[in-house]
Amino acid sequence: MRRLMLALTTLGVLAAPAVAAAPTQTVDVPTALADQIATAKDRSRVPVRLPAQMTVEQGDLFPSGAARRNSWAMGLDAAPDCGGANACFVAAFTGERGATPFGQKRVRLRGGRRGYFTPLSCGASCAPPQIQWKMGSTLYTIQARVGTKSTERRLLVRMANSAILHGAR
Repeated sequence: MRRLMLALTTLGVLAAPAVAAAPTQTVDVPTALADQIATAKDRSRVPVRLPAQMTVEQGDLFPSGAARRNSWAMGLDAAPDCGGANACFVAAFTGERGATPFGQKRVRLRGGRRGYFTPLSCGASCAPPQIQWKMGSTLYTIQARVGTKSTERRLLVRMANSAILHGAR
């Protein structure tokens, strides 16, 4: 019986289709969030810092955003009116005056700046990986479903460095 189960398990593994990586697309973040950037510039005193681009799973993206005097938040989702739900979340970008970083691991960013990285974590639901850094009194945060567990840190560091390099939008 044990041999039969082993043979059936092996046969099942061999017969299973290979899982292909999902097709991706490169997104010009400032273009995708152009309306949200304009709103933030009108309503907020916090400079908007965004990466130039990011690679995400292929599909339509739906931008969202809000701005107040001392903060702004923008997002890209895979469905309209997603509200940050796990199933449709793609990325979120925030800038907030006076906030404190809370990332788990320190990372080095462009110009010797210190960043804080928190990996993907899952419990009852999943929290996307994120990177945070301060510029003056403003805390910037990028959360994004990018890469894999082994590449998310490198990709988020790259996105933060791009946001720092390109300056205020």
